[in-house]
Amino acid sequence: MFVSHSTKDFDRVRLVRNALEDSGFRPILFYLKCMEDEDEINELLKREIDARRRFILCDSLNAQASKFVQSVVDYIRSKRRMYEVVDLSSIDLDSENIQDDVLQLIKPFRKRTNVFLCYDAVNNTSLGDLLKKHLTLQGFKPTDVQLLDQQHWYRHFGGLKGMSQIIRKVLESTLSNGYFLFFIENSNNSAWFVQEEVEIAYEIAPNMVLPITMNGRNNLPNFLRDKNIIDVNGIFSDEDKAKAIVEALISFDLENQYK
Repeated sequence: MFVSHSTKDFDRVRLVRNALEDSGFRPILFYLKCMEDEDEINELLKREIDARRRFILCDSLNAQASKFVQSVVDYIRSKRRMYEVVDLSSIDLDSENIQDDVLQLIKPFRKRTNVFLCYDAVNNTSLGDLLKKHLTLQGFKPTDVQLLDQQHWYRHFGGLKGMSQIIRKVLESTLSNGYFLFFIENSNNSAWFVQEEVEIAYEIAPNMVLPITMNGRNNLPNFLRDKNIIDVNGIFSDEDKAKAIVEALISFDLENQYK
């Protein structure tokens, strides 16, 4: 996460940075002595921006007057990136609850960060692992529930009903601030928990569900015909498939960021 700000707002920006870190983000901030507010964005920072997915503007009178900050914002817009705004003037440095106040300010930025991956690990372990890696590199927090040891789940959670309750609890938490990606499998071969996860996800947040097909759009189940589909048909290596899936998710995220 790239944070754009004026160095004149250091005290408030530091509070925002700390709150972001406490919330699990890894904010990138630059305090470059070689650059002044009247300087324009340089090639180093352009490369840093190109490598990031999420951006926060710490807005203030100082930021609005800074040629440097405004050139950063212009470049972010030119790259078709969305950015979110923290109004620094709303931070009262004398507040007794200042840390909680700042956490509330950044609370909306935690939306659409989590990604639940639904797949049968028997067939897709390699792709699943690569997808987790590339999602993490792009600032997402991937998770999954692999219920391969059926006896373990029966023993600890009371059979199918208990397993279903655990799946629902995890998905409710994830889909409150994230996406659900699932690999479209042959319905005759899909593991029970894959079908359960898909049904629950569509029940909870259908607009945050993205199916992934590796065999094209032909012969899709009827209920998926009018859905947003990530199609990696024709991409042969798991590495390239993972990259394509993440890029498709980022595009979908940008298009729906403020819906």
